[in-house]
Amino acid sequence: MSQIFVRDAIHSDIVIDKKMQEIIDTPEFQRLHRIHQLSCDYMVFPTATHTRFSHSIGTYHAMKKLIAHFEQQLKEIGYEVKQEDKTLAYVAALLHDLGHGAYSHAFERIFEIQAHEQWTVDIISSPDTKIHKKLVENYGQDFIKKLCDVISKSYKNDKNSHIFSIIATLISSQTDADRMDYLLRDSYFTKVSNGVYDIDRLIKSFGVEEIDGELKIYVNEKYMSTLEEYVLARYFMHKEVYQHTTKKHFEDILIMIFKRAKELLEKDKHCIYCDEILRNIYLNGSIKVEQYLQTDDSYFNYHILKWSRCEDKILSFLSNCFLNRGKFDVEIRNSKVPKNIQEKFDKLGIKDIENEYFYSKSVKESNIYVGGKNSILIKKSNTGELCDITQVSLLINDFNKNKMFVDEKLFLSSTLFKYIYNEDLI
Repeated sequence: MSQIFVRDAIHSDIVIDKKMQEIIDTPEFQRLHRIHQLSCDYMVFPTATHTRFSHSIGTYHAMKKLIAHFEQQLKEIGYEVKQEDKTLAYVAALLHDLGHGAYSHAFERIFEIQAHEQWTVDIISSPDTKIHKKLVENYGQDFIKKLCDVISKSYKNDKNSHIFSIIATLISSQTDADRMDYLLRDSYFTKVSNGVYDIDRLIKSFGVEEIDGELKIYVNEKYMSTLEEYVLARYFMHKEVYQHTTKKHFEDILIMIFKRAKELLEKDKHCIYCDEILRNIYLNGSIKVEQYLQTDDSYFNYHILKWSRCEDKILSFLSNCFLNRGKFDVEIRNSKVPKNIQEKFDKLGIKDIENEYFYSKSVKESNIYVGGKNSILIKKSNTGELCDITQVSLLINDFNKNKMFVDEKLFLSSTLFKYIYNEDLI
């Protein structure tokens, strides 16, 4: 069969050709089935159990729509989009999250070894991975270098391929294929309707223009309301989903679990269960590609399950909190610790509270739009001038000027406080 149809909850039928299917069928890509798209958000939104796998397929589909649109746009200004350019864009979109760690971005916060984009490049570049071999077999060795340059954002504009910069923009920018898919997908699976926007009309709004030898993507001013809908969708998804205080609280617990495990292992390497891969991360600060590929959500959940029954009360308590959605029992809606609790901290000489295991702080900060190098450009209808969205949209400009903390919450555990200091918190 030369192509297959994948039935998707967001995009309906997604057409995948044989070569793409062979990439998807590699163990390295299938691993994405075992990594939640939204980290700990399923603790808040029970149906938010979708994965990096489905998102990657959706991003590939969004990229196909974008390239189909820009192919005609570029043709009108004298540039040909070659098949090899299309293939590069499709594969880059498909594999953009290949190197994501367990619990998505939480992994990077826990271990601080390297960003997921670099893991993606390492996996694709490693001659020992099946996905590398399949990419070389299907597209050639030179393709790997171009693909890694796009994903790592280390490309230089290739004069022989003017669409190269366009591909890089569509992979990573404020209007990229990645965001176009995850906003709709995350909105659907959380049932937060504020994340919905019209993807087809948004793509229709895009134009491209050559300025000083460089191709720039812009949005036609007449589609301003469509673009505002998209930007606001991202704002509300951050406010209501991505930065939900309970989700961030459980990510804090996750980080504390692995911090505590490291402390225990440094004192006695046999005191708790820890396999060779995790031990290498703790002791050496790095792991090989083949080891990294063995890690996913289930891998770390297994360790947490084992630790939930360990003798260390702190690690056991934190692990059970994470496994059984046990929030810390004292919640404070703002960052100010109540006077009676602060007096207890002072009495016990607790000064560096943010490094205490009984303490978790969730801060939600909403920033609707970030300008600068990756600005969203608008083409004015009356003059044809290209300018930043904030100069045209009163709505976005007003939001952008009034950045603020939307929510801030402290979580304290009276049980852990008792374990550590042998006194009641309240």
